[in-house]
Amino acid sequence: MIDIPFEIGAEKLHEKCAVTAAVMNDGEQVSALLNFMMLYALQHRGVEASGIASQTPSGNLKIHREPAFVKDAFDEETLESLRSDVAIGHNRYSTNGSKFAHMQPVDDRNIGYAMATNGNLPVTDYLETFLKKNNVRTDEMNDSELKAHAIAQHIRNGHDLPDAIELAHPLFRGAYSSVAMHDGMVVAFRDPKGIRPLELGTIDGGYVVASETCALDMLGATAIRSVKPGEMVTITSQGIETKQFAEGSEKLDIFEFVYFARPDSYLYGENVAMVRRRLGEQLAEEHPHLAENPNAVIIPVPETAVPIAEGLAERLDLPVINSAIVKNRYVGRTFMLQTQALRQRFLDIKHSLIPEFIKGKDVYLPDDSIVRLNTARAIVQKTLAAGAKSVTFLSASPPIRFPDYYGIDTPSQKELAAANMTVEQMRQEIYAEYLGFLSLSRMIAATNQPPERFNLSAFNGVYPIGIGNHKSEICQPEDMSYVDLDLAS
Repeated sequence: MIDIPFEIGAEKLHEKCAVTAAVMNDGEQVSALLNFMMLYALQHRGVEASGIASQTPSGNLKIHREPAFVKDAFDEETLESLRSDVAIGHNRYSTNGSKFAHMQPVDDRNIGYAMATNGNLPVTDYLETFLKKNNVRTDEMNDSELKAHAIAQHIRNGHDLPDAIELAHPLFRGAYSSVAMHDGMVVAFRDPKGIRPLELGTIDGGYVVASETCALDMLGATAIRSVKPGEMVTITSQGIETKQFAEGSEKLDIFEFVYFARPDSYLYGENVAMVRRRLGEQLAEEHPHLAENPNAVIIPVPETAVPIAEGLAERLDLPVINSAIVKNRYVGRTFMLQTQALRQRFLDIKHSLIPEFIKGKDVYLPDDSIVRLNTARAIVQKTLAAGAKSVTFLSASPPIRFPDYYGIDTPSQKELAAANMTVEQMRQEIYAEYLGFLSLSRMIAATNQPPERFNLSAFNGVYPIGIGNHKSEICQPEDMSYVDLDLAS
């Protein structure tokens, strides 16, 4: 087997966070355990830290946060110490600041309050001004902490949690799906564009909230619906109340379908794995000449691309070999190794390639997206070295030409390959015989939804929520191929 030196974290996009919450009324005090199970199901959304905050009937806050995977952050003793009927949770992937700071849930222990959020606020000036006027130091706060403490300040001023959120929300300039806890209640709320998902379910007479439906399935909970854009859902032991605190319109980030969400989750009522399979089918229709090569085999880059490859193979009537690239599932916490050289070598064994599946074949390598060219270049070269006659690299989304400001870890625009090169230049750079992308219209068609329901800013540079001074950072790429829809808003 040949090691493929993937540059982990540099080529793939990463979500910022996952959020969870549970409010139970059966007296069993299992809300922290339910959060643990949901966070475990949502580990893919954040791997740098995990935390759970719970509240006793007297209002005291109990919280545990640790820079670790969920399974490492919580043991039986820790979960026992968090026993309660009301709890919220968080998995973190940082998009700014230290990877080991700013862990969530954010808390104000003095008032028994905590909040966890998924997303990013590209404009924080209004929050900073508000907090400074209330003598709150903001120097070391990130956007999530600014948001949490703005809500806390309104609670300190005598408002209950739902009113505090409604009063503070005009200061939240960005994308967020959040859960907040105070005084025996949880409020789940989403930004008016609904860019990040947030799902509501019920179990054993109580209620649970999670970033994806797969976390509800982990519990055996019944999914009720998505929290609407601009809506807050207040959950107590007595039930739920809903309020539309801002006019909303759906702009879910389409990358949830393409890459972020677990394949067994549902978004807009569509199963994620089936959408990815249809992305592969659309790729086949976009590049029909690929069917003309009887010597070709399709080998997906694990793991998101597996259903993409299956859809592609079915339409092209070509074989797919899911086992040609082997992912080592037990490459764990490499930051614990003593040197950077050891850490990098440990990462180098994350994926391996089996030459026997490849020798003499024209290999089609489908993946979900291309960010930089590091991984694509490495895997094409190693596939050729393993004896492939030629390599075609296929992306199941259009070229990523614009940075994200809503909670995805994308590099600056100058580091995005497609923002600075033509498709032909990219093909030459990765030494592929052919490089093909999926057009914007075909990507959207695979979701069975209209384009108006999505945030597509990474592809077309149209930002549905203002990004403030970041606008000055955006340049128009010379090559805008595969962007075949004119969506002005």
